[in-house]
Amino acid sequence: MSDSTLLQDAVSRVFLDFYRNDRLNKARQEGWCTELWKALEQTGMTLVSVPESLGGSGGSVVEAAEILRLSGKYCAAVPLAETALLAGWALAAQGIALPQGPLAFGIVQGRDQLRVDRNDGAWEISGYVDPVPYARHASAVVLVARIGAGSKVICAPASTYRVHPHANLAGEARDRIVFDEDALDDWRVSDAESSVTVEQALQRGALARAVQMSGALERILEMTTEYARHRAQFGRPIIKFQAVQQELARLAGEAAIAKASAMAAAASVQANDRAEMAVAFAKIRAGEAAQAGASIAHQLHGAIGVTDEYLLHHSTLRLWAWRSEYGSEAVWADKLGRHALDRGSAKLWAEITGSVRDPR
Repeated sequence: MSDSTLLQDAVSRVFLDFYRNDRLNKARQEGWCTELWKALEQTGMTLVSVPESLGGSGGSVVEAAEILRLSGKYCAAVPLAETALLAGWALAAQGIALPQGPLAFGIVQGRDQLRVDRNDGAWEISGYVDPVPYARHASAVVLVARIGAGSKVICAPASTYRVHPHANLAGEARDRIVFDEDALDDWRVSDAESSVTVEQALQRGALARAVQMSGALERILEMTTEYARHRAQFGRPIIKFQAVQQELARLAGEAAIAKASAMAAAASVQANDRAEMAVAFAKIRAGEAAQAGASIAHQLHGAIGVTDEYLLHHSTLRLWAWRSEYGSEAVWADKLGRHALDRGSAKLWAEITGSVRDPR
């Protein structure tokens, strides 16, 4: 058994303990699942891809992506992506050790939204950031902010900002945080220069959501196939009907390409090799697969698929919510198109044919 399989089995066991309707509904009401986060923390799974020297668990982006994929599959309402793949990455790039506890992560793209100034030897911060996933539950928020011509990485403890709670379509915490001329120590604000940029942060966020969406698609395929095997109509299971088989094949294809493109993008980010193109394609395909896949799943399930007691809606609501986070298909298609125009036909073809990476 490979290390990857062992990792997946261990993480799946943790997630499955909390993959029940009562716990998922409670997490939706509260914006996250406290008990699941504590269980993951005890295993060290919350800090995979962050260097051990800075308080992380070590490991690669691909290994972190495997955990994220399973979190999407089992509707885990916890800030795994935000703590390790986003906040952990931004702080580690600056050589800053991670604070204890769950971390929130936000991206600031304009000075009108947030002001960061020097005042009497300290940093003073005012303004708002919206949305910040899981801010109300975090010990600190890490921001990547475009300030003037450069970028800054800001690590603000929970005591320095106010939280206005909001949620996405699936009930996951997507809060607004507000700073009122709060003072931060020198080490909490650093000039990122080229090591951490807003564009890189958006790219990593899109990767995280594409990976999670691939997991959710895998789960709705399993649920829909199982339902079609047991749901009888006209004297036989509906999976025996050719029309149903064709729709299941379409759903399987969408789930497969979403997973393949997402994990290939994780490998590209890990290798820092044509990552922008790989992530753009992964997020576009995940969004397209979410649209088609959720539609097929609900059509084949019929009315039971939208009932509160059945688990399908927990996955499809996440697919619809994650589809727009960190850029929709249209946003990433525009980036991909501009990239293609900038490269020119000869360089673009070489990039396309050399861009497929094995995530293993």
